[in-house]
Amino acid sequence: MSMQQVPIHFRRNRFALSEEFLKLCAEEPVSRLLMPSGSGAWLVTGSENIRAVLSDPALFGSSDHSLQQAASAAGGGVLSPSSGRHGNLSLYDPPDHGRLRRLVGASFTPRRVQQLRPRIVDIISETLSEMERMGPPVDLVQAFALPIPSMVICELLGVPYEDHSTFQQRSVMRFDGTQPMSKRLAAETASLEYMTELVARKRVDPGDALLGSLIREHGDELEDRELVGIGDLLLLTGHETTVNMLALGTLFLLENPEHGEAARTGEGIDGIVEELLRYSSVVQSSVPRIARKDTVVGGQQVRKGDRLFCALASANHDEDLISNPEVFDDTRRTPHLAFGHGIHYCLGAPLARLEMQLAYPALLANFPGLRPAVAPNEIRFRPCSVSYGVRELPVVW
Repeated sequence: MSMQQVPIHFRRNRFALSEEFLKLCAEEPVSRLLMPSGSGAWLVTGSENIRAVLSDPALFGSSDHSLQQAASAAGGGVLSPSSGRHGNLSLYDPPDHGRLRRLVGASFTPRRVQQLRPRIVDIISETLSEMERMGPPVDLVQAFALPIPSMVICELLGVPYEDHSTFQQRSVMRFDGTQPMSKRLAAETASLEYMTELVARKRVDPGDALLGSLIREHGDELEDRELVGIGDLLLLTGHETTVNMLALGTLFLLENPEHGEAARTGEGIDGIVEELLRYSSVVQSSVPRIARKDTVVGGQQVRKGDRLFCALASANHDEDLISNPEVFDDTRRTPHLAFGHGIHYCLGAPLARLEMQLAYPALLANFPGLRPAVAPNEIRFRPCSVSYGVRELPVVW
């Protein structure tokens, strides 16, 4: 069996999966990976295999020192603690996972997220006004896709927005598989140091946002280290993936006017957002899982202690589950795995959905002449990032 060098290039034609990766999925649905460290792991593809791994935390766990190191090295942007109550939900197993998820999840229920709608509308309006003031050409990533989720997550967590440029740069570095590991780990360390200082300030003056609420209501049961891990994970994932979805989704809508027009009017925007999530699959791989005992996955013998990376994009383009997966169809009702699956399903899914449902129509309605300022082959993508997207998207109107 061949060994694939990570990071894997998943893409073809800028949005769809690469021919090489589709061939790998068909011929070796569970294949061996060669990690940069020289150690091996498994790449799991296909909806059935991925759901089997992600839905069984007893057999495929997350809480393990070697796994945490691998997640940091291969996944980027995840806390890599040596031991203890580190607060990173993606690296917890039951029952600790359930304990923390209940505390944090109360702020991300669909009902609570809908209460944020008026403020998100205002943030989008302010962002578009500033974009108009700047005048064309602008980089849509910097002018639109970055500020909206960054402002939203800052207000939700209680992070000063004036710090956004610093944590955004660190987030990009932590996810970028093309960068040396030393730089990525340095960005992670700096991010954790920043959150440590913020948690210390919140202990003195909690305020009304999420971190302060956790301190006021559960401060005696949550260690500072847990609060740091919670805050770091939510700040990182609360803007990085949505940034890429807003930019990549906008590019798709501009290049496919029939869908862009429907998004502009808001007609069927929920279906458009769900299909963009499935079709684009910006989160390319789950945080790795570790086998708790010898087992079989997709016909391959997996040994106790082996690590498994689940290629979420492959599940969302699985022909056994979805008819014509390379065709964008906003009338689909097939569940996708863009937000993961099982106990680690993305906490912020309702928030990300709402931001996209509001942002796409507002952008396209306010700038009806919006179009890319460069040729399609001049747009640079991020194929080696855990969160796929465009580096820049110059636009005019």
